[in-house]
Amino acid sequence: MKLKNFLKKKKTKASKQVQVGSFRLTADADHPIQANLDYYKYYSTNLPRIAKYVEAKYPSYSIIDIGANIGDTVALLRTANVNQAVYAIEGEPFYFALLQKNMLQFKDVSIFNSFLGEDSHSAAIATEVTDGTARLNKKSEKAISVKKLDDLAAEAQFENIKLLKIDTDGYDLKILRGSFNLIKTNKPIIFFEYDAAYLEEQGENGTDIFDQLHDIGYNKLIYYDNFGKMLLNITTGDKTLIEQLYAYIHNKESAFPYYDVCAFHSDDDALADEIVAKEMAFFA
Repeated sequence: MKLKNFLKKKKTKASKQVQVGSFRLTADADHPIQANLDYYKYYSTNLPRIAKYVEAKYPSYSIIDIGANIGDTVALLRTANVNQAVYAIEGEPFYFALLQKNMLQFKDVSIFNSFLGEDSHSAAIATEVTDGTARLNKKSEKAISVKKLDDLAAEAQFENIKLLKIDTDGYDLKILRGSFNLIKTNKPIIFFEYDAAYLEEQGENGTDIFDQLHDIGYNKLIYYDNFGKMLLNITTGDKTLIEQLYAYIHNKESAFPYYDVCAFHSDDDALADEIVAKEMAFFA
């Protein structure tokens, strides 16, 4: 249920304080982050662990957080003592305002208010904010600016990227394709949401992205369920299994609605194997 405040006849969204790891953040009243963290033991803990594992090979690196929302990923990274520089990107103005407020308590976090896509353009799109996330509505007549991550990264001089996180409710693969120059240069570990229903809303095939990642040198993949538990590791060449995994979450008729996928460049094959071993030990 959405809560609303009415002040001076102006409608505004109510807010609340939430505990995210070791930090208090301001969120909209219907944001589920604290409930999810409290109820699901491993929810959103996988990315901070991966970021910490990456430090073994790359002691100093930078992280890009796309779909930064209220800054919960940064809070969980800092809780896990991951103190690498973060470029946090959020397009929705309401969440960007909360992100600005929440990031005042953290060091080495640069924030950017930008929608990202496969190319840079203007589009008639509006956002709908509900249940802790923002969805894009193409029925709007209001034009917004969309950028490729490649263009934003060049303008803002992003450096030494070794972890790229994308969580954008179906736009994840478009953003990935708009990031290929940065990806080819930096070869980051890529952690992205993989939701068949949201992807199909955007006209995505859903599995072609793995061929595209394979073509730019990416090899090993780790699949997690949306509650944060590791499922299995495969390669971008395992086409039959990739198709089967996609079919499992099709129409959200599975035990869980989507995956998070972590992809590694072939230069980091050994790192991927080490992370799988550490994750198996963690869950054991």
